[in-house]
Amino acid sequence: MTQIEYTNGKPVDVSPTNQWSIVTFKSNGTILYGDNGKYDPCCSPFRFKRKGNTLDLVDVEDIPFPERMPNPICASASCVSPGDAWQINVLTDSNLVIKQAYGITTYKLYP
Repeated sequence: MTQIEYTNGKPVDVSPTNQWSIVTFKSNGTILYGDNGKYDPCCSPFRFKRKGNTLDLVDVEDIPFPERMPNPICASASCVSPGDAWQINVLTDSNLVIKQAYGITTYKLYP
């Protein structure tokens, strides 16, 4: 993830050094975080079901994913729902832009 534009319209750049900024959308419907796929971002979804240009976050199968590293921040996290679905606005070989409940996120190919 390289940028988040919240609903207030102000884009915020995301540092590639943040573990939660490295996101992998697997073809089997799992969403992995961190460079090793084991980072626990607390409130972010773990699974999706692609329906055209929509990533359904609710109607998903129970897909196993790797064990995550405990994240001590999660114990005190106040989570906001990611919404029921994310809309794919742009999808290319190196760029993904998704409209989410709280704003628009831009993902670029990780080196």
